[in-house]
Amino acid sequence: MLPTHLAVVDGFRAPACVWCPGNRGIEYASEPGQPVGAAARGVVTFAGHVAGVAHVVVRTARGVLVTHSGMDAIAVRVGQHVGVGAPVGEARETLYIGVRVGGAYVDPDRCSVASGRLRPRAALVSG
Repeated sequence: MLPTHLAVVDGFRAPACVWCPGNRGIEYASEPGQPVGAAARGVVTFAGHVAGVAHVVVRTARGVLVTHSGMDAIAVRVGQHVGVGAPVGEARETLYIGVRVGGAYVDPDRCSVASGRLRPRAALVSG
């Protein structure tokens, strides 16, 4: 399965303070019901619903947390190993990807997640 990258609807905007407005990740346009691929390789540390919205968090080998939010359904379980592009859930109209390094949110399009320059990006999994 090859990932199909999505158009950015709302880019990363670092907030001025912990409680200040901003966008702590990137929101992508997506097709409802289409499978969502993991934006990074690692182990699933959270797979559940919060306020009716599905969320999946993947921890990389270097401890970086990559959050996939705004999904309708979840296709993984906690403790499962996933590779980039592996199905983690089903999309809604928009899909959010957030990245935390040492507890701080960073721009997913500019961070280095693994030993190389892996840039986490939302990906729909195509047939």
